[in-house]
This record gives sequence, C-alpha cells and structure tokens, in this order.
Amino acid sequence: MPGTRIEQVKLTKVVDGDTIKAEIEGKVESLRLTCLDTEESQAGSNKPVTQAGKLASQWAKDFFGVDAQGLPSRETRIDIEFDTNDPVALSLRKHRDNYGRLLCYAHKGQGNYAVMAVQEGWSPYFVKYGRSRLYHAELLKAEAVAQSQSLAIWNPATNAEGTRRDYDTLIPWWHLRDSVVEDYRRFGKEAGVFSVRLDYDEIVEAARAETMMTVLCDLQQGINQWTGNGALIYAGSPQQKFNLWIPERDSAVAQRLLALIQTRYGKESKRNYVYVSGKAKLYQGKPEIVLSDIAQLADLPPGD
Repeated sequence: MPGTRIEQVKLTKVVDGDTIKAEIEGKVESLRLTCLDTEESQAGSNKPVTQAGKLASQWAKDFFGVDAQGLPSRETRIDIEFDTNDPVALSLRKHRDNYGRLLCYAHKGQGNYAVMAVQEGWSPYFVKYGRSRLYHAELLKAEAVAQSQSLAIWNPATNAEGTRRDYDTLIPWWHLRDSVVEDYRRFGKEAGVFSVRLDYDEIVEAARAETMMTVLCDLQQGINQWTGNGALIYAGSPQQKFNLWIPERDSAVAQRLLALIQTRYGKESKRNYVYVSGKAKLYQGKPEIVLSDIAQLADLPPGD
C-alpha cells in the first residue's frame, strides 16, 4: 500500500545529502529524508565533515537540479511521501524528527531519491529509528548493489585523506534498534503501548488524567541530570518532552534502576529502546512517569 503523498510541492533548497526544504501548504518546511544518513558536508553537528559528505551534497544538488548554493534556478516541483497512509493533516503532525523536521521520501519524476542515494553509495540504509514500511526490499537491494561495487562510502578511497564514519560499529547498533521498533510495530499497538513520537498528544492527555500506561521510550541519552536527590532522564525530544524520574537515588531500588538504564539502555551500541510502565502525570506541564521498580522497564511490550 503506498504512503500518503503530497504532490508537486515547491522545492526551495537542497541543504545536503539527506535534508532539503520545500514549501508545503504555504509554509517552508525542512525535510529530513527518511532512511538516509549521508555524511556531513559542513560543520555544525557532532559528526565529522567528510569528503563523502561533500560529494553526497553535490550529488543531491545535481539530482534535484539546483545551483551550488542549493537553490533552484527555476521553479522545481517534487512529490513527498510519508511512510504511512494516514490523512495528510495527521501525517504532517506525526512524521517529525526530534528537531521538528518532516520525515518523508522525496520523488522527482520517476526517481525515488532515497533508493537512488543508497544505490549510489552516498548513505547506508538508515534504520536507526526503524526500517522503511514502504521500500524495505528496495533499500536492502540498493545497499547491496552499492556495497558490491564499492561505491562512495563503501570505498575506503573516498575518505582516504580525512575522517570517516565507523560503520562497523554504527550499523549493528542501528539494526538492534530496528529490531525493537519492529517488535513495537507488530505487537506494541495491539498491547496498548504508546510511542512518544507517534502518540504524543495522547500521552499528554493520559498524564493530565494520571492514567496507568506503557510508553516506548528511547533512552540513548542516558541519565541527563541529577536534581536534588533524584535522577532525571529525558525520554522524549526537544519537540515532544517526556521524562522519567527516579527519586531517592541512594536507595537500593534506585541504584538498580540506574545500573540497568546505564548498562542496557542508555549508551551507544546498546538497544536504547525500553517499554516503561507506570502512572503518567504532568510535572511543570510536561508528562512523566516516576520509576520505583525495575519491573517497570521491559524489553518487550506487555503480554509478550
């Protein structure tokens, strides 16, 4: 089943190999292209700028037909597609990343940009936040083609004169996370689990009513700060704030919770995702769950 499409939107800028801007319903939106993670072409993030990133950015500009600054020399229209078939208004609300950018595919003519970028070797098939619902088989095949031909990032010569990303570490981590997302997609919704990214409005309402619930949380940031005698853990994003709170950090229960989070969920190369159950409530306007028992944390949705 195809995803929800918005056709013939006006392209306004190509930022780099995995990010563009387009005018949608009268507003210029930043689009983070789904299932791609090209290397960096300019400084400003915690990832290194690489030759592959610069080349991927230029390839994107050539694909979309823009100038060296990423700006169209004439009006350029593209189609965007979301990874579900929800109504347009819902898709525009829920398909957002941690920075508020729209998550979608971009099509120009008959070309699916994500598939073509992976096939040319400019990005791995990026599954850190879950695999493609629509193009999983095509993206797997595209990545295999690029690897078989040692294209771009798969060729050591591309970044031979500078830094490179550690795909030997990153890709197994991404696939572990993807396996958890697949469990959630298959079983979590049936079990009544909420996703911070997809069900945030419902989580806020449940917290307002102080309802018992289970939420799929991404704890890759680990323990964020100590406040008084407790530990605060950010389980949402800057756009969708959701916290976990562990009181009385010196207690035996708190120490077990902290050890489990730090060892199993909180660092790179670990699974990060965890099902958290408990009574949701609002604290200073933000939803949170207080942790007081390691049984509140689980690798599988309730009932499995």
